[in-house]
Amino acid sequence: MSALKRRVGFALLVAVLGFASACSSSPSNSSPSNRDAGASEVAFSGCDVEYPDPADSPYILPYAVGEAYAMGLNNCSSSFHARTSPDSFAYDFDMPVGTPILASRGGTVVVVDEDKPDFGGGLGNIVSIDHGDGTTAVYLHFTTDEVEVEVGDVVAQGDVLGLSGASGKAGYPHLHLIVVESPADFPYTGVAISFSNTDPFAVTLITGETYAATAWDQP
Repeated sequence: MSALKRRVGFALLVAVLGFASACSSSPSNSSPSNRDAGASEVAFSGCDVEYPDPADSPYILPYAVGEAYAMGLNNCSSSFHARTSPDSFAYDFDMPVGTPILASRGGTVVVVDEDKPDFGGGLGNIVSIDHGDGTTAVYLHFTTDEVEVEVGDVVAQGDVLGLSGASGKAGYPHLHLIVVESPADFPYTGVAISFSNTDPFAVTLITGETYAATAWDQP
């Protein structure tokens, strides 16, 4: 083999190995078996921030164990979730009207509104939960008159808050969830969060991917 061919062959090998290495560190998800190995804290949502390790996250997916839903708009993507928007750190879970919504984290209910119609414009039906640590979770687009909690209620992680819908400016049925700095007065400041019970295990959720809720350790 000529020296030129050897150099070309070596260059191709290096390129292939480099590509494989880049793919193996792909940002989106790691398998459930990698939970104990530690998850990357680098963000891949377009937000240019670090996310907390999902293995240590106090948040669970806002739907029942065994259920799986696709991610619509994710963090710092487009439209209402653009990087400069107050909702840049929101997640949109695509789900049919009437899906039970669970509390991703426990706390005290501080805002409830449930009388808005689906596809009716405006903010829509909302539940906000103060976690007591300077953050509040805002859940949006519940269907009409199907919120099951009241202001002042103390809810535990996994409690049913109500049924999903398409109220307000939802445009289509989905749950809009964002954690923000308290008090949750708009325009609020979003907080980057991860979820501890996703399958596939993920640092942050990616638009178009489907995530199943796995069993989680109750506090």
